[in-house]
Amino acid sequence: MHDMLASLLQWYLTALDEGGYVLIGLLMAMESSIIPLPSEFVIPPAAYLAHAEGRFSLAGIVVAGTAGSWAGAAVMYWGSRLLGRPLLMRYGRFVAITPEKIEK
Repeated sequence: MHDMLASLLQWYLTALDEGGYVLIGLLMAMESSIIPLPSEFVIPPAAYLAHAEGRFSLAGIVVAGTAGSWAGAAVMYWGSRLLGRPLLMRYGRFVAITPEKIEK
């Protein structure tokens, strides 16, 4: 198990070198949407690189993480806003959600 986590962390650090702030933003956007990717997997290794090796700035990591998280949440909000009601009206009866409950 330890070897698997070590290899995963090494892969991420290598990908982070290539992707930079954009990769941090994209991973945080994924975390804020459907894919359950914990932010604890994204931010601490980037902060380590910022502190230990000076490859990133902490402010840049915070801005990239915040922007990515906001973008992912905004996409999910608008997707739910535009598709949620029609989807529930059509298929809600299969999970005990009647149109009357939706109207309330």
